[in-house]
Amino acid sequence: MNDIDRRSAEIDAYIFTTGAIACLERAFKDLFGARPYQGRRMRTGGGVVVTPDLTFEAGKGSDGSGYRAVCEIKSSLPRHPSALDQLVRQIRHYDCELAGWEIDETAGRRRDNHDIVIAVRSRAAPDFAATLPAALEKGGVEIKNPLSIVGIAHKVDGHKKRFVLKSALGTVSRRKADEALARGWTIDADDLTSELDGVKFYDSRPPMPYTMSILWVHVFAGMVHSKKLKRLNVGAEVVIDAEVGRIHRLVSRLAPSSNPGCVKKQWIRDCMEEFVRIGLAERTAKDRYKIRYTLRKSHPLEWFSRLTTA
Repeated sequence: MNDIDRRSAEIDAYIFTTGAIACLERAFKDLFGARPYQGRRMRTGGGVVVTPDLTFEAGKGSDGSGYRAVCEIKSSLPRHPSALDQLVRQIRHYDCELAGWEIDETAGRRRDNHDIVIAVRSRAAPDFAATLPAALEKGGVEIKNPLSIVGIAHKVDGHKKRFVLKSALGTVSRRKADEALARGWTIDADDLTSELDGVKFYDSRPPMPYTMSILWVHVFAGMVHSKKLKRLNVGAEVVIDAEVGRIHRLVSRLAPSSNPGCVKKQWIRDCMEEFVRIGLAERTAKDRYKIRYTLRKSHPLEWFSRLTTA
């Protein structure tokens, strides 16, 4: 795989993960009444710090029990042995007693009593289901908690779009939810519009072209006066004065509501310096820039992918 293909795969995986976060947050709310937390730092009984992509918690239900889950999102099955070994180690740590839950232990509930969910693209789910059990056995990992692999599919039927979450292996600890996931839990894409539009980042650093395109579309365009933006022709240029702190505040609105501080200011600084390098910005002072904003026929993500991999 060359550098351009590798960068494209990284961007694709990042976009899948942000969409999966929106789908999983909605599904776990509907199925379990659980509140999501993105990027929560937790600690095993042995002192190892882990940061699952998502954790879910619900207080006591009508049956007197609460609910907890840790979730890891993977767009594709790791092909390199070391990457697969890393996933096995993650699952081993997730199967431990974990400290860091918001809802305290109650009525004898143990901290190691939680579901472990591996969420993947639906087309990768069969590979995960075939490979992961053997990898866990090879690594000497015996799972105590319920472990499941859930595939996420984006389906289009005519003008109707929907997401389907379906179990490919294992179970979750709530029977009705487990049965729903075994059948396939459907979410109308129209019902997820605000979440999909509102979550563009999570606690992992995105590829540079991706962040640049988000700034261009969701931040810089909003800095141009609406009347001027409407009159702006493709290829025409308007200069924007921008400061890193303000950009950071605006782009942080595109983080998960449960982890609004996940976007790092350094990500913004690095992007602004890249804009300078490719001739689309000028640094005027520390953390201050003049941006040469233009409308493009091609999507900014394609544009920046070409410019930053040249």
